[in-house]
Amino acid sequence: MSKMIKSAVIGLVLATGLSVAQAEKPRAVVDTSVDGIFTALTASRNLQSTVDKLIAAGADYHAVISIAAAAGIPEGKIQKLQVCVNNVSDDSRVLSATCMRPTTVMTAYVAGLNDPLNYLPATAAGKRAK
Repeated sequence: MSKMIKSAVIGLVLATGLSVAQAEKPRAVVDTSVDGIFTALTASRNLQSTVDKLIAAGADYHAVISIAAAAGIPEGKIQKLQVCVNNVSDDSRVLSATCMRPTTVMTAYVAGLNDPLNYLPATAAGKRAK
């Protein structure tokens, strides 16, 4: 009987160890530089999901919209996006979401259109001709 209890306890410890190891597995790092945001937005099939991942990784949401404009993403697609930042308070009981207003989205979009050199990576223009 004690051998069976001992085996059960060892099995439980091993199962707990495996679940903790799975939970601590590092997540894929999201590049929030101009290059990373540009690459993510231009290669995206689901723009809302990509924007959500970038913002969750700490990208500035004004920069994301401006880079999208500079990358040539149509204004209609940008207007359909919900660009929100979630904040958790110190006591971890209050979750708040701050969403960009449509006028703020358009202001960031126009900034990307008017000054694309600030929002495009150096490699966006292609290789330099010799």
